[in-house]
Amino acid sequence: MKLHTLIVHSLAIALAGVSASAADAPTMSAKDLASKLSALQQDNSSYVRLKMTVKPPAGTRKFSLQLQIKQRRTRGTTEVVYQVLWPKERAGEAVLLKQTGNQTSGSVFIPPNTVRPLSGAQMKEALFGSDLTYADVLENFFSWDDQKLVGIEVVNRVSCQVLESKPGKGRSSGAAVVRTWVDTRRLVPLRVEKFLPSGTAFRRIETTRVASDDINRNLPANLTIHNLQTGSATELEGSKLKHGVKYADREFTPEGLKELAAPASE
Repeated sequence: MKLHTLIVHSLAIALAGVSASAADAPTMSAKDLASKLSALQQDNSSYVRLKMTVKPPAGTRKFSLQLQIKQRRTRGTTEVVYQVLWPKERAGEAVLLKQTGNQTSGSVFIPPNTVRPLSGAQMKEALFGSDLTYADVLENFFSWDDQKLVGIEVVNRVSCQVLESKPGKGRSSGAAVVRTWVDTRRLVPLRVEKFLPSGTAFRRIETTRVASDDINRNLPANLTIHNLQTGSATELEGSKLKHGVKYADREFTPEGLKELAAPASE
């Protein structure tokens, strides 16, 4: 499975794309590496099933959600729908997120019939109460112009290139800097950290399991998102990923959020 924003990101970061060989890794430039990672997120239509477990700060109760994600991601446009399948009392809750260029929009659906739009300011709010924001799901920092290799560090016994990404002019982001620790042999991000303009890290995303997807490419299957300001954490555990899924345009509209259904082939 994958998570967008880094998501990845994710989220979900849904990841797919070009693989890199061990021989390529030493000579790959920052822009080449970022370009390959960006291509992983622009994987057209796909369907994801995952479990999200939110662990708030001590003294508050953790909770879990089963989610399905429908997405269409290209170089110019991203459309993502997150829908809650379980537990029963939250089934049908849904979020639609869209981005074209640097313009974002979204809608939230609360059963039985409440649909509300998301303003630009609300894109910083939490997705289903997790440590991911709506903006995280859409953001592809590997597509930013300012990319730099800033070192080599070991993560989980794997030597990683550290890629530093900055939004630059004309880019809106909650992060002034994003650093990604990349396993260049498998072309998989093993850690991502986002920093405020002050230089303080406020979010860390760690890959806890790497697996092959439905077209035999390595990607983060399980992720943990740490909110470094509150101490809370969100775990994402992927169970299904399918590419080449056919969707009707209606599924990526506010009215389409009311229809809780998996693709016909599922």
